[in-house]
Amino acid sequence: MSNTRHAVEGGALRQERFASSQEYERGLMANLVAKRCGVLERADERELIWFVQLLSHQPGGIKKLAAELMAQFPGRIATDSMRKFGVRAGQVYIAEQVRAARDEVTGHAFPLKGEIILGDGGMAMLIDQTGELQKRLQEEARTRARLYPSKYPASEFVNCCQAAAAAGLEKQLLALCLDPAMPVADGSPWYFPTLVSTLREFQSQWIAARRPAVVTAIGEKVYSALDYSTQSHRMVLVDGLPRLGKTNAAKAYCDLHPGRARYFECPSGNDDFSFYREIALSLGVSINLKSKAQELRLRIEETLRGGDLAIVIDQAHYLWPQSHYRNTTPARINWLMALADRGVPVSLISTNQFFLCQKAIEKATCWRSEQFVGRIGHYEKLPDALSPDDLEAVASVMLPGGTTDSIKALVLYAQSSVRYLAAMDAIAARVRFICQSENRQKIEFRDVKRAIQSSVIPSDEALKSAIEGDAQPGRRRVARVVAAQLQGGFQAPALPLPPARNIRPVMPARAGQTEVSHV
Repeated sequence: MSNTRHAVEGGALRQERFASSQEYERGLMANLVAKRCGVLERADERELIWFVQLLSHQPGGIKKLAAELMAQFPGRIATDSMRKFGVRAGQVYIAEQVRAARDEVTGHAFPLKGEIILGDGGMAMLIDQTGELQKRLQEEARTRARLYPSKYPASEFVNCCQAAAAAGLEKQLLALCLDPAMPVADGSPWYFPTLVSTLREFQSQWIAARRPAVVTAIGEKVYSALDYSTQSHRMVLVDGLPRLGKTNAAKAYCDLHPGRARYFECPSGNDDFSFYREIALSLGVSINLKSKAQELRLRIEETLRGGDLAIVIDQAHYLWPQSHYRNTTPARINWLMALADRGVPVSLISTNQFFLCQKAIEKATCWRSEQFVGRIGHYEKLPDALSPDDLEAVASVMLPGGTTDSIKALVLYAQSSVRYLAAMDAIAARVRFICQSENRQKIEFRDVKRAIQSSVIPSDEALKSAIEGDAQPGRRRVARVVAAQLQGGFQAPALPLPPARNIRPVMPARAGQTEVSHV
């Protein structure tokens, strides 16, 4: 940025005068952090650095991370001696403890009774000097020395450490992720010598807080496939029907591995810039309005070259060109193959549409897929349906506090609806809306019946009619739309409900059906 760009105080207000404000600063640049990780031999150290880099791009950034560390681990904002002696409220350090602790504190002397402080602030015993001025200074030093305390409250040392952490912890975290000379180990800074081990503990807590309440059998398969890609540095393709929870499982996996995997959804456009921009955003690569696709690609390659980060690409069928011309080549696929050759873990999440797009490209162009197929280290075909037990577990998460009958009603509807889990989510959202409209917290079975019969079923019927009905009905003709229900004549279950294990999933045939992928 030009150093001549500035706003004159008191001048006309222009929007761009705030563009360089520190509050707009983005997190740590991934390509620079990759250089730092390139000099680290241990994988766990690199993973910790990438975890901090990820948090730097979360709301609040590094400043929020520093504040959370100070709030969650206040007892660790202390020197080694202080932690050995204790930092309890009301505790007092005797002279011996003061001497040990003050040697580790920077910027504070903590003199004890009888000690002489020289003009330069150092500690020393009185020595003979000549001259009236020196004698007067010595007498004043003796007088002050008699007034110094013989012990100090531990809180004074704690306050010094807290003040130093508030002023310097953010910079320390930045240096940890960027300075190649700084060891990833405990020992510094002086006010927080257990910083690295505390960061590891914070990372474990961060992951535990994001662990999903339920992982279905399909989710386990997605986890296993992504694990294989991350550990073997191979390309993996996960294929499954829509609305099975693939996306949620992929996002959850990346949340559980914040120092090893990044998730992004492939954009549908054909332009290179939108594709590389989405990857750059997920990795934390620097982007500006003047960035070109080629520049972003080089920064992304520089970030991924070490193989520490795996990329998980959802909606992978958009990797294929959306326009089929004779000379069209799948540039995105070719680029991913080059990444796979360099040992970058790549995972593709898609539906059967991925193979349809692949065949269309092969049919319309001279491109052939043998090399691409040869680079797929593992292909995971997901089941077409969830088990009743998994459906009940998912319904319980979507509708917390719902009765047993309410949960089973959601399962029945999902099993008979083309939208599957999306239908279950629509019912849960409508139930919450009903309860909120009536100022109620408790969810009742009648709310679920009302949501299904008066809202979701009519909505499904209208959507089915819109998809399969006349595309351009006449303006003057009053049309009566009659369409089959998406859910096949669903009826709310009567009490008591049969056991959920006796419910057989009713899934539509994959061939020839009309799928609603985005509802």
